[in-house]
Parts: sequence; structure tokens; C-alpha cells
Amino acid sequence: MSTAASSENRLLAALGYPIWIVALVVVLTDLRKDPFLRYHGWQALFWGIAWLVVWVGLSVVGTVLSFVPFLGLLFSFLTGTLLFAAWVVLSVLYAVRAYQGQRFEIPVVTNAARKYMLGET
Repeated sequence: MSTAASSENRLLAALGYPIWIVALVVVLTDLRKDPFLRYHGWQALFWGIAWLVVWVGLSVVGTVLSFVPFLGLLFSFLTGTLLFAAWVVLSVLYAVRAYQGQRFEIPVVTNAARKYMLGET
């Protein structure tokens, strides 16, 4: 665990995971000059984008499946409830880890965000 980042920066980094607008503010302002905030800002922003893409994709599938009586209801429940619960749990977990000052990788998301988090100065 690294404690080099200030408590304010760790709090901003942590809030970026469940509240994507915080991550957007970090990457669009001078806050991105801090390497810790830049890393977590881009990663949290891509975390939010990834979940948005998954949600839209599953909504399209759910709309198609809604024409099948039981299958549509079951799919809507699973995506609406379980997927949201998974997002909340993972976002809180990532927020806690960011607040502890850790740098961690989220599979697929970190690789997609890496060129942005490393490419800026």
C-alpha cells in the first residue's frame, strides 16, 4: 500500500469509481497533473464507460427478449438487479482500494485507459 498521495487526492480518486462525473472532472482539469489522480481518473472514467456499454448492450438484448414472456422477465430481473448489485460492489471495492492509495488494474478497462493515463503530461 502506497500512502504517497494526499488524503484529498485519495478521496477524489476513490469517488471517481462510483461517481463518474468526479473522474471526468479529474481528467478535464489541472488535477490530472498529479500522477495518482490521472491514473485513477482515467481508469474510473473507463470503468464507467465500460459499464454503460454493457448496460446498453444488455438493454437491447432485454428489449428483444421481452417478446418472450418468461424469458424476458427473467432476463430483465437478472440484468436489472444482479448486474446493478455487481456494479455497486465492485465500484465500492475499487473506491476503497483507491482511497488506501493503491494502484491496481481492472481487467480490460485498465488496458483501454492506459494510453490516456500515460500519454498525458
